[in-house]
Amino acid sequence: MGLYMTQARISPEAFKAMTTSPIDRRTVLSKLLEDAGGRLIGYYFAFGESDIVLIGEAPDDVTMASIVIAVATSGAVTDVKTTVLLSYDQGIEAIRRSAGVAYTPPGS
Repeated sequence: MGLYMTQARISPEAFKAMTTSPIDRRTVLSKLLEDAGGRLIGYYFAFGESDIVLIGEAPDDVTMASIVIAVATSGAVTDVKTTVLLSYDQGIEAIRRSAGVAYTPPGS
């Protein structure tokens, strides 16, 4: 299972709909992810460039991308960014493995 952070801005129309029909979006998104074999870990409102930040799991990158595309093309959100997250142990393993990678920077 992959872990993902998705950040987005909520459209003015979606904000308005949320005030007049306050359906818990966590339930909707949780079902969407579960139907695809994943799960919603966290749903947060945020200040700044993003209005929402979601943390979720999905079986693979393509599955998560398809969910994000479906939500983004609905028009409910804009400025969508999804980041693949590594656990601490995965990050340490990547750092360790980097010692064995030969890279020649430009100009060398």
